[in-house]
Amino acid sequence: MGFYYQQDPRSWPTLPEAVRAVLAVDASLGVEVGDAKALNGSPVEGNELSALIDACADAAYTTVHARMGFWNWNPIHLRQEIDFAHQLGAQTLVLHSACFGLVRDDDRPDWPEIIRIAQYAAARNVRLAMENLKDCIWVLDRILDEVGDDPEETNLGICIDIGHANLSEDAGRHPVTNYLERYAGQLIHLHLHDNYGKNDDHSLPGAGTVDWQNVLDVLKRLSYSGPAVFETRQLGISPVENLKQTLTYYRQNGF
Repeated sequence: MGFYYQQDPRSWPTLPEAVRAVLAVDASLGVEVGDAKALNGSPVEGNELSALIDACADAAYTTVHARMGFWNWNPIHLRQEIDFAHQLGAQTLVLHSACFGLVRDDDRPDWPEIIRIAQYAAARNVRLAMENLKDCIWVLDRILDEVGDDPEETNLGICIDIGHANLSEDAGRHPVTNYLERYAGQLIHLHLHDNYGKNDDHSLPGAGTVDWQNVLDVLKRLSYSGPAVFETRQLGISPVENLKQTLTYYRQNGF
């Protein structure tokens, strides 16, 4: 995201170049990628796809985030995203509830087909992770009620987005802590970024109201050892500098 969102398209690197730029900062990092650079952009294919596969092979782990153009119910698109993740050797595909056709409380998703899609992903060694948006306990609970709450059995876990949790008003006075603890049994992925509790700013850590020491304490108490992805961006500095500052902050604070 940092290499493309709110960046001049003329400055966009290829996806393989973006992955290499991340790993040049620290070769021990993993990466989270999409199969397109923009909302309705063309999927990566051909030589660029081959180069992306090679680049991701050098990362500590690879995650795929479903592209925004696929944030709607389409079983064909979901399977395409799973196939793309499998090609990259990705362990996880991050989805939003809209990918399952669940946006309003009166929506009626095709749960049997969703279960089949999760099984399709499992057969390709890709685990699905449902990401929280603002005020979405009702969404996550409904998905877990319908599909099951054991990721080992369902191949569907939860990605807690710390910034989105910080925006939420459905989890009490300490929403970040409450989201993490509520879904501790399903937590398989993290997105890390900051804000002031008003807008989804995706700010650098420390540039908002997230209590990062508390986040770290909760994660240690939960014995979380899965992947965590920096989803930060700050205008006025390069994507690489953005990554360096974010990485320095988290490491200095014990992550």
